[in-house]
Amino acid sequence: MTHVRHAQISRRGVLTAGLGAAAGLGLAACGSSEEPSGGSSSSGSGPTVELTIALIPDPPGASEFYRAQLDKFEAANPGIKINVVENPGDQQLSAVELMFQQGNAPDIYRAQAAGFDRMYSRGWAHSLEEFVTDDFLARFPDGSLDPASSGLHRNGELYSIPLVWGRWSAMDLFVYNRSLLSASGFDAAPTTWGEIEEIARAVTTDGGGRIFGMAPEQASGIVRLSRQGVPYSIPGDGINLLTGEPDTANSTMVEAVELMRRMNADGSLITGWESWDSARSYTEFAAGSFAMYTAQSWHIAEIRNLNPDIELGIVDMPVPDSGRASYTPILQQFDPLWSMSSETEHPEEAWLLLDFLASEDFYRAYYEQFGTLTAMQSVWEDDVRANPDLSAVLDVAETTMKVVPNPKLASEGGAAVFNARAERPELRFTDAALESMIKNEEFAPKAEALDQQLRTFLDGIFASGDASAEDITFPSWDPLQPYDAAN
Repeated sequence: MTHVRHAQISRRGVLTAGLGAAAGLGLAACGSSEEPSGGSSSSGSGPTVELTIALIPDPPGASEFYRAQLDKFEAANPGIKINVVENPGDQQLSAVELMFQQGNAPDIYRAQAAGFDRMYSRGWAHSLEEFVTDDFLARFPDGSLDPASSGLHRNGELYSIPLVWGRWSAMDLFVYNRSLLSASGFDAAPTTWGEIEEIARAVTTDGGGRIFGMAPEQASGIVRLSRQGVPYSIPGDGINLLTGEPDTANSTMVEAVELMRRMNADGSLITGWESWDSARSYTEFAAGSFAMYTAQSWHIAEIRNLNPDIELGIVDMPVPDSGRASYTPILQQFDPLWSMSSETEHPEEAWLLLDFLASEDFYRAYYEQFGTLTAMQSVWEDDVRANPDLSAVLDVAETTMKVVPNPKLASEGGAAVFNARAERPELRFTDAALESMIKNEEFAPKAEALDQQLRTFLDGIFASGDASAEDITFPSWDPLQPYDAAN
């Protein structure tokens, strides 16, 4: 492999790289270089090794946190220098892809959840099996790194390192401002979709144009709501795993979007929500601008940081008026996050960095800094119950999440279908849902059109011979019960 170095990366500088920055900077190929003099390897002799890590600087303060942690790593490994490339979350995968395509691949990169399969399918992930030790496995809950269910393995080999507790990034939370609800005569959070609408309208009316009932957290709020009433795969990919058929237009999905459309039309949703970035929801909530929303778990610490005295309530997601018909899914033990590049020239040193990112010291520091429940539960499980917010989060996770069938882990055909589906963002229901909300248009016709496109997509996959309908159909699964693949 021929390497061309267009620009030297500053050891201490953090490169904020979007797509253009990744291309223009021309990072060292494979993220590595050797200095002919003065350096020392991780073993204390020889040239210095440079590694490049491509990450997303979130939550707020993550840039400084990672640099401080990587400084500690360098101090313990004086023969290794770490260069950091930062990309916004919505650009990370494309930016890393471009680095690979230009021969400037990072040594370590963040490809979260389904984003990892996008990298793996291109052959850009390095198996970690040769490095795994019993000590490494012992850091995680017993059985959580089983290749069949870890979420970090592909074809029986470990390819990724987790950051957060498996349920942390997948759970659905509903948060509310107790004082705002109380001021409008409500002493508890809504438990049904109808109660959401009732409370939001009342708070908005009482707010007089200054305080609103709810913010939708973009279309992800509809995903969180709807998967309490339909199998998770429908809001996720438009496919009903009970039947193996497209099902975006089913009545409960339509009901969820129509609920949010009505609330937007009558002014119960805070003005301007459609232009918010990812941080605006918890920022405005902390400021008391609206009363409730469907939150992500990591928002809780940010809300407290912004307003320590807020009367914060954290509860289960409200369910359809007809009752709960499904639960928030547990697809696997962990989401993939950190991976090693298949093109790194220094796999042993890259593993040292991955091992550090999966160490007790790093996980503890991350938990203490951001309040995130990390993959190594031992760093937080003894004190989480002393924190009312985290205790409430844990309760929601324990009562509203259940194991579900995961076609991507169940068969090669299932993986083929859902990996290909991930490459077709135009088939997501969320864009059509947002359009219905913003333009005040009925969702059902849009959903029916999406189902027709999904039908064509599935027919093409099945005709190719890469998968069959059986690979994505689990007729014996009860969405109200934990899934047992053995039965």
